[in-house]
Amino acid sequence: MRQKPKLCAERSVSRFAFIMAGAFASPAMAQDDGESALQFDGLVEVRGVASDLDFDEGENIDSSGIGARIRLGADYSIGSKTEIRGEVEARHFSFRDDTRDSLQSYIGRLQVTHDVSDELQVRAHARRYENISVLEASQADQTSAGARVQWSRGDDRLRVSAEYRERQYDTTVPADGDGYQVAAQYNRRLGSYHWFRIDLRHEDMQSDNAPRRSFNRQVARIKYSLPVSKRVRVRPSIEYRQWDYDTRIAVGDPNGDLRKDSYVAPAVELSWGRATRGPYALASLEYRLRDSNDTRFDSDAIRAGVRVGYRF
Repeated sequence: MRQKPKLCAERSVSRFAFIMAGAFASPAMAQDDGESALQFDGLVEVRGVASDLDFDEGENIDSSGIGARIRLGADYSIGSKTEIRGEVEARHFSFRDDTRDSLQSYIGRLQVTHDVSDELQVRAHARRYENISVLEASQADQTSAGARVQWSRGDDRLRVSAEYRERQYDTTVPADGDGYQVAAQYNRRLGSYHWFRIDLRHEDMQSDNAPRRSFNRQVARIKYSLPVSKRVRVRPSIEYRQWDYDTRIAVGDPNGDLRKDSYVAPAVELSWGRATRGPYALASLEYRLRDSNDTRFDSDAIRAGVRVGYRF
């Protein structure tokens, strides 16, 4: 696979940062009237992954290796009901497998959030990703736009979202795809850092010039957060994923069916730190019970990860 030119990605992020700075320059001068406020934040993080998996199954890095990321963001408030946020982020991940190139990713985000009432909130966003790992390709660029509606009352919160995505695959033969994602999340707050959450998601991606990359995927996850001290939380979860491809034939399937995969993954996280600013750390352990009609992917695996960072 050819290596993604870094210069193009860096220019894209630079352009996004310049536009974001220009967009916030004028509002920043209006802070004295008390009607607006501009706040900056950031994050630096290092991570390590140890995994039996030698391929990627989604937008997260599943293969063994080490990496780092830095993120800078700005929030601009208009009155008390509307907020504009912009972010730029750079990531690096070095795979333990020498046959794979390291992955340098660059991300830009812009979103607008508006409180319709005390219980109802709406959000719209646009995002640009340069050189990320996705389910159907190890390297791709993505442009997306979407919206989210949030309802909350007391300790209950419900979110429903939708997003449209266009991808350009960084492959030897140029190819692209487009599709959508819809999701819902219910969260029940039980106390400080103490909650119960259910996530549901459906994704569909179609590629006319590379049909083997077309797929659809469903994800369901239940997660629970239990505080055990002032800054330490334990978060057990269980996730189910299933996905299939439009044209990929399952290797080893005597019937020659299209490939179908799924897994059930019990997991646990140990989290330390505050939710806002300051140092933090997270350790995770996950066991994936896989099922596939393709013999190359029909094996269970363990994935362990550690992340350490600082929010400012």
